[in-house]
Amino acid sequence: MNANAATAAPAPALVRRAGRLDTLVALVRRELWEHRSLWICALVVEGLLAVSLLIGHINMDLPDRVLTAQQKVALFTIAEWALAQPVFLVTSIVVGFYLLDCLYSERKDRSILFWKSLPLSDQLTVGSKFLVAAVIVPLGVFVLATAADLVFAAILALRIPEALSWSTYEWLRTELVLLLECVLGVLWYSPIAGALLLFSAWIPRNPILWASLVPVVAPIVERVGLGTHYIWDFERYRLNGIWHHLMLGPNVFNNFHSLPPVGVVLDTLNVRGAFADVDLWLGVAAALTMVYAAARVRRYRGDG
Repeated sequence: MNANAATAAPAPALVRRAGRLDTLVALVRRELWEHRSLWICALVVEGLLAVSLLIGHINMDLPDRVLTAQQKVALFTIAEWALAQPVFLVTSIVVGFYLLDCLYSERKDRSILFWKSLPLSDQLTVGSKFLVAAVIVPLGVFVLATAADLVFAAILALRIPEALSWSTYEWLRTELVLLLECVLGVLWYSPIAGALLLFSAWIPRNPILWASLVPVVAPIVERVGLGTHYIWDFERYRLNGIWHHLMLGPNVFNNFHSLPPVGVVLDTLNVRGAFADVDLWLGVAAALTMVYAAARVRRYRGDG
């Protein structure tokens, strides 16, 4: 009997854990359903790029000579990398607006009263929103960009077969560069995401206006009042600091005659140093702290 009891003891904990996971999945689905712009905008961007490549004028501005096989592969990977950037840029803007609106809108339309009547913790609810913005959407966009790159490669092979050449190995290496860019970007900019989520929970009116004014006005006030520029230096560092840690050596893409594939940067990037950067993980810790603070604010703010 004791053995059976010991075996059955963990069952309630496992059931509770499974229940929280199912609830989290349901909350994530809710966010993607209610905020469809998170994935529709990415699809629209990729669709517009595909149409542009199909019917648009393509001018590679190449030298008047025959390209080598290595140069054709290099141009293919550069085009692949470049065509993936618009969807990441547009999605980052859409995610920013989503974070500013997701907690504010539920107070504005009083739907928070309904959600608070359900047995859902504020931590789980707010955490699901941060999970969508920082994990689900970026990884989903990366998968979409990877699939779109295959479509773009097929279109370019039909439009300019003399300028580009396919290489599965270099395609995979380029996708690895994009994945590294995505992961590092999510980690480095996570405190900005946490701050936007906190603004959404805390600011009673127009969180988008406040989120736009604070980073602009604060450096000006510091400069005028104190004559220093620490806030501005911090903002600039938080925008591009990780990329300076990641990049080593000169730009290898300046010389067309020795143009390498994008994947060659994997041999020169300071990946270990970037992931070991203390500021990177301090930012992640700050992001998680702000997400927790947003959950606490949501708990006591209610529909006010």
